[in-house]
Order: sequence, then C-alpha cells, then structure tokens
Amino acid sequence: MKIPWWLVLLVFAGFSYWSVNYWHCYKCGCCNGAIPPEIAQNIGAPLFNWSAAQPNPDSNFLAWKKRLLSKGGQGDTLLITGLYRTAEAFTSKDGNLGLVRAAALRAMMAPEMPENRIRLLAKAVSDDWSASGDPRQSATFDWSKMNLKKEAGAIIESDNMVTFLFPFNSTEKDQDPAVDAYLKKMVEQHKALTTTFEISGHTDDVGEPAENVKLGLGRANSIAKMLIANGINAARIKVDSKGEAEPVADNTTEDGRHQNRRVTIKTNK
Repeated sequence: MKIPWWLVLLVFAGFSYWSVNYWHCYKCGCCNGAIPPEIAQNIGAPLFNWSAAQPNPDSNFLAWKKRLLSKGGQGDTLLITGLYRTAEAFTSKDGNLGLVRAAALRAMMAPEMPENRIRLLAKAVSDDWSASGDPRQSATFDWSKMNLKKEAGAIIESDNMVTFLFPFNSTEKDQDPAVDAYLKKMVEQHKALTTTFEISGHTDDVGEPAENVKLGLGRANSIAKMLIANGINAARIKVDSKGEAEPVADNTTEDGRHQNRRVTIKTNK
C-alpha cells in the first residue's frame, strides 16, 4: 500500500515538533511550561562520562548550583558523595574515582561555598551504566545541619561575607582566640588594598526591639574595634545594627535563636 505523501509529511512535522518541545522544556528547561519536579531539580546537574574525573560543562549549572545551595542553612556542611563503578578504568594518587569526582564538584561550588564547609565522601555503586552509556550524574549532595551549644560561638564563611555567631546575651566577642586570629588574618589580606567593610549586628527576638538594636550595635562595634586596632582605617568601615529585624532562622527554637545572634562582615573590593 502506498502511503500518501501528505501523511508522511504530517507525521514528520509532528515528530519534529515533539522533539523540539521535549528538548526545550525537559532538557533545557527554557520554556514556561510546567516541568515535572524530578526533572526540573536536576536540570544543570553536573554529568560525568564513563571513567571521567571531570564533569561535562552545562549552561544551566549556575542555576542548578543556586538551587542546591539554597537548601542549606547558615553554617550547614555540604556532603558531596562521588559515585563510581569498579569497572570504570581510573588511576590516581588522589584517591578513588569517587573522591576525585567529589573534589572536582567541590571546586565548582566556589566562591559561594568555601571548602571548609564541604565534606567529601565516595561510594561504589552497581547499576546498568557502561562505557557506551550517556553521561550520568555521578554524585549525591546532602546537607549536615550545624549544631552549636548555647554557650558556643562560630565563624561561618561564604563568598564575600563572614558571619560570627555569639553565645546567649553576649555583647563583646569574649576574647575568643579563634575570632581574634581570623580578624587579624582578614586585616593582613586587605590592609594594603582599598577594601571597605560593612559590619552589621543582629540578635534573636528575646527582649525589647529597641534594646536588641543596641545589643546588635554593641556586637558590631566590638568587631569593628578589632579591625581598627589591627590596622584598618575607620573610614573604610561602616557599622550598623538590624537588631531582631532580619532573622535567618526560627526564633522559636534555641538553635534558631543562636543562629540569629550574629555579626556579619561584608567585604567590598
């Protein structure tokens, strides 16, 4: 039976439309149509070729990374587990293929996520992938929540900002050697440059709002004094207090209140 030419043309046009639409919406993620969540969350995820230590470049990676990092809380640790198959051919002094893949992905998290907040793991897996298969996402990403004691402080780095967490009801930094050492190192890095510093104090919601503004300002000023004492001109420093107005965590829990008792230093080069 001879198939009419117009039917062949119609089938070809339909298939072409479906192919373009599938790629545009489900692979590229560029259209405005609804994309299934399980597909949308992986658009831009780094993919590896068989036995490859470095992932393939992807134009949607930055958007994917932004979604991943937004899932972590202040001070949380990102766990990157590199996956590998025993049949993959790979030799390196830096460890097995899983660890090497995880290290490559860690480097791609910069500058938003510093290395000291990323932990690398490796895991051997068995699946149907082979040397002839398409590139795959050969890593998993999980978050480890930061837990602090009520009386403890912390230093959290991210991009061009550092955050100091304060113990309950503390105004000064309590001569914390770790904070002192960190600020001295920061001064050495920026003293000869034109970097300016925005220092902002924050509190939890315990107490009156006006008093919390004063408390936040006291915390910010204590950090500013340390920078000045180590050689930063006061004209390069701007200090303010948000009090309880800009929480980053839930004030109904002690852990959340602890994360809200903080001073941030933003460096502007």
